[in-house]
Amino acid sequence: MKRQSRFRKALQEQMANATRYDDWYAAAAELDDIDGLLDWREDDRTPMLHGALIREHMDALKSHRENGDTRALTRVLQESLYRHLGELSNPDLYAVARTGTKRLVTEFLWEVERGMQYVCDNPLPGVTDSEKLQLFRDAERVFGNTALMLSGGAAFGIYHFGVTRALWSQDLLPPVIAGSSMGAILAAAICTRDRSELATFFSHPEQVNRDALHWLRPDRIWNERHAMDPERLLAHIRANVGRYSFREAFRHSGRTLNISVSPTRTRQKPRLLNELASPEVMVDSAVLASCAVPGIYPPVTLRGRDKQAADGETDYMPTETWIDGSVHGDLPMMRMARLHNVNKTIVSQANPHVLPFISHRHNRGVPASMRQAAGTLVHAQVASVLEMTRNVGSPSMIRPYIEQAHALATQSYLGDINIQFPFKPWLYRKVLSNPSEKDLAMYIQLGEQATWPQMAMVRDQTVVSRAFRDCIARLKQRAGAERRRVTD
Repeated sequence: MKRQSRFRKALQEQMANATRYDDWYAAAAELDDIDGLLDWREDDRTPMLHGALIREHMDALKSHRENGDTRALTRVLQESLYRHLGELSNPDLYAVARTGTKRLVTEFLWEVERGMQYVCDNPLPGVTDSEKLQLFRDAERVFGNTALMLSGGAAFGIYHFGVTRALWSQDLLPPVIAGSSMGAILAAAICTRDRSELATFFSHPEQVNRDALHWLRPDRIWNERHAMDPERLLAHIRANVGRYSFREAFRHSGRTLNISVSPTRTRQKPRLLNELASPEVMVDSAVLASCAVPGIYPPVTLRGRDKQAADGETDYMPTETWIDGSVHGDLPMMRMARLHNVNKTIVSQANPHVLPFISHRHNRGVPASMRQAAGTLVHAQVASVLEMTRNVGSPSMIRPYIEQAHALATQSYLGDINIQFPFKPWLYRKVLSNPSEKDLAMYIQLGEQATWPQMAMVRDQTVVSRAFRDCIARLKQRAGAERRRVTD
C-alpha cells in the first residue's frame, strides 16, 4: 500500500512539473490505470449516453464508407450528428478520467470525421462540387463554429500565452478568437501573424515586449485622474501587434480577431470590434481601449484606417470614448454567436476578481462543494446589492461606477470548455507589474498546465467543426476549378 501511495505521489509530481503535454499525458494515463479509469473508458455503459445506438450509428457510418455509398453515408451522418451531439457535449463525460472520456465517444467522433472527409473527396451522384460546397456550408451553418475567448486579467492574462501555445501545438487553436483587456493583446498578437510568424511567436516568447505597465508620478495621477502611462502601453501593444486594421489583420493571418470595448456613455452600447463589424478600425487602438481600466488608464478614442489622411488614419466615432472590454463584455458570447455563428466556446479565464469564485469548480467532494456554494452565495449577494443601488438611484458623479461594478458582477465568466488560471493568492502582488523573464516563463507554464487536462475535451468537441473547415476549404478549390473548366 505504501509503495503504491509513493508511486501515485511520484506520478502526481510528474504531472505538476511536466513541461510537455506528452509527459503530462503519460503520467495521467498511469494514474488512470491505477484508479481503474482506463477500464471505465473502455466500457460503453453509462447513463450519460445511449451507447448501443451510438455504436449502431458508428457501425453504419463505417459500413457505408467502406462500401463507397456516399448517399447513405450522408444520410446517416445527418441523422447521427444531430441526434447525439447534445449527449456527446456533456462536460460530465470528461470529469471522470484524466486522459479523456469514454472511448466510444472519441471513436464515434473519429468515424464522423472520416465519413465527412469521404463525402467531401468522393463523388456524390448528381451533385457537382459547387453544389456539394453549398451543402457543406449549409450544414456548417446549422452545426455552428468554435471560438476561443481570452478574458482580461492584467499581468495574469499573460497566462493566455501558455493556453494558446498548448492548443496551437496540438493544431487545436480555433480560427475565431476574442479578447478583452489583457486577453485582447494576446488575441491581437495571434491574429496579426501568419502561420510562419505565429510559429516564431510561440517558439520564442523571450522576444515578446514585456514593458507595458508604468506608474505615473503622484502629481500626474492627481492631475490626469489615471494611474498609469497610456503611451507606454500603446508602445507595448504596437511592438507585439503591429499596425493593422481589422480587415488587414484578417487578410494577413486568416484568423478572425474580436475585441470587446465598453462605452463611457451610459446610453451607448458595448461593442465587439472585428473584420465584419468594424473592418477599418485600427487593431492597436481597439486593444488600447479594451485595456483602459477606469482609474488606471484614460478612456480611448478609436482610430480607423483612412488612406486619404496624412498618416493613413483618422478618428473613428470621434464623439465616443471607450474603456476596458471586461467591464461589460469580458466574454461577449451572444455577439459572437450572432456574428460568427459560434455555438461552442473555449474560455481561458484569468480575471483576478473572478478566480476566487471559480477556483474550486473542477474539484469534487464535500469541501469543494461547500466552497463553491459559499462563493456562489457571496457573488449573488454582491450582484443583488449593486442591482438595488442602481435601481434606487445614486449621485450622478458615482452612477457610472455603480453601473460598471454591476456589469462586472452580473455577467457570465464561463463557457462550454473552461481553462482557468489557478487561484494563487501570493501572485496577486504581481497583477499590476511587468513580468520578469522568469515570471513570463511561469505564467506560460501555468497556462499550458491548465490546458492539458482539457485537451481531450477540446479535441473531441471541435473535431466536427475542424472537419467542416477542412472540407469547405478543399471544396472551394475544386468548385473554383470546376467553374474555370465551364467558362473555358
